[in-house]
Amino acid sequence: MGKYLGVVLFAFGLALGGPIKRVSLYGVGMLLLSAPALVLAPYENVKPIILNYFGPLALFLGVIFCSRQILTFKDFKELAAVILFPIISLAFYAYFNAAQIEKIDYGLTANNEAAGGGFTNQVSTLFGLGIALIALMYITKQQIFKYRFLDVSVMALLTVRGLLTFSRGGMVTAVVAIFLLMIFPKAKAAWQDSEIRLRSFSPTSIILTFSVVAASFIAINIYTENYLLYRYQGRTERSLQTGFNKTADIDQLSSGRYKIMISDLRMFLDYPALGVGVGYSKIERVNYGAGEGLNPHLEFSRLLAEHGSLGLALVVMIFIYPFYKVWHEPNNYRRSIMLLFLIIGLASTFHSAMRTMITPLLFAFAFIQYVPTDFDWRPLVGKQRKQKHLKPLHLRANKGLANSLTAAPETQEA
Repeated sequence: MGKYLGVVLFAFGLALGGPIKRVSLYGVGMLLLSAPALVLAPYENVKPIILNYFGPLALFLGVIFCSRQILTFKDFKELAAVILFPIISLAFYAYFNAAQIEKIDYGLTANNEAAGGGFTNQVSTLFGLGIALIALMYITKQQIFKYRFLDVSVMALLTVRGLLTFSRGGMVTAVVAIFLLMIFPKAKAAWQDSEIRLRSFSPTSIILTFSVVAASFIAINIYTENYLLYRYQGRTERSLQTGFNKTADIDQLSSGRYKIMISDLRMFLDYPALGVGVGYSKIERVNYGAGEGLNPHLEFSRLLAEHGSLGLALVVMIFIYPFYKVWHEPNNYRRSIMLLFLIIGLASTFHSAMRTMITPLLFAFAFIQYVPTDFDWRPLVGKQRKQKHLKPLHLRANKGLANSLTAAPETQEA
């Protein structure tokens, strides 16, 4: 439901956004590349078409819409709070819905009861997003709440609830995102404005941080009688019963997603031009030994199977180009924001494809133009809005904002 509403809202926003003087060629290009595969779609049953195409469609429209939006760093902090508060509500709902945690039967599969009765993959991803947002605030010397201990308490709550869902994707993604946020923004020389400063992390502090994460995992693993570790190892009931301590193969570890991916790649090799058509991979999968009626679970392999060579171009544009853009972003804070949204958003495509709205929404948020709070808005009025890029603002706030955008072109070049 979320992605269908997203398509409507993004389209509505574009329609009401006034004359489009600057359009994202990146977003339009992806939209055009995705269209030819619709010709081969199985229109006798439109449900798989809607299920598989509306997620990418929401992403393309979201990029086009958000590329025209400008938020200050203060606005972003408020946006982070707007995202985080419903996640906190979900965590409390999951806690009270579970009633008595000790009565939940923990096993080797994802636990719906601990997730509040919802879909564990999506709940775990949301908890991971909340953890990463709080971590970003700490890394940038900010906080969501007035008191720091509330940020720490919420992070602890989301970590415990996320691990108890036994859904691995969201928690692993959060750890990877935090690790990259700690090292990547400063991996390349870039300027910082005076409003936001990133913390410096020594190797010792990084090791200490992940030691705390490991200790939390061990504590919850003891509470669940080692089933949490078994789940992350991909162990099976048979291996537990026989006492054979071998971890699962890659297909078991991925809960069958590896077999689905291989079938998608085989379809791509058989139909390299335009693929099998949008929504048709589910129907064709039985002919590739992966079972009947299995939905795509990895978006990159679905794009290859259903869109062919054009899908390969889409894979590059969705999964590679954004990180090239992150690498060339001159502001460390904007780079951190983009990195967080891209990692959480794209990682969810490796367990739920793009069937939910979280990927299109976070991916689009990464392309919003984030500017310092004391940004001078005058050059964005009238004819001057035609300029292609927002120039970096180098001067500190206490010296007044350097408005390179209002300068004449000859001045900027000088």
